[in-house]
Amino acid sequence: MSPFLSVLSRCLFLVLALVFSSSASDNVVDKKLASQVERYLKGVEFIAADFEQIGDNGEVYTGRFWLKKVVKSKSSSEPQVKIEYTSGLNQDILVSDSVVTVFDREASKKYVQSILQTPIYSILTGTLDLSKETFEIVENSDEYLRLRINSSSTFGGVQVMLVFSKYTNGNLKNLEAWIIDDGKNKTLFSFDPKTLSVNDAKRVPDDVFSLPDAR
Repeated sequence: MSPFLSVLSRCLFLVLALVFSSSASDNVVDKKLASQVERYLKGVEFIAADFEQIGDNGEVYTGRFWLKKVVKSKSSSEPQVKIEYTSGLNQDILVSDSVVTVFDREASKKYVQSILQTPIYSILTGTLDLSKETFEIVENSDEYLRLRINSSSTFGGVQVMLVFSKYTNGNLKNLEAWIIDDGKNKTLFSFDPKTLSVNDAKRVPDDVFSLPDAR
């Protein structure tokens, strides 16, 4: 694997599949919260935000994130994602048609990898089914919900924590961050709440989902 895809797998696969194979908690409160999480992810169609990404080694990367769901049928959609790093990495990343393409701006080269079987895919498509997962509620305060999905062999032992902000009535407001733990490295990916825009199509123009041609 190229060093760029190695970074991507640690930092994104990530980012944002949460489809592990176990039974979910029987706790009624947990099931209610899990249902809220699933509905939120299904309901997100557009995201635009600045982000910060922090690895185990303390390295900090910042940039800009866009998400658009492209409807394929009444029951399915495909995510388009564009990530532009503005510090820490000299890269642009495009997710389209179930493929991740990493563009190295310095070398003007592209690296490609499928994301169908990765933690990010279920988050971005809204297909997360927590009834098939072993999860726990780490925090359920007035302001935040932190839900950790335990690892399984299906995705190589990856563990994912999702962090949501909440409205005063207890409903989920925004997906603020996630943490990916592959057993060797932990990566935090968080949106800047001041720039975070959800379901505003005007903030996510179609022409953003492209990359320069490689040399």
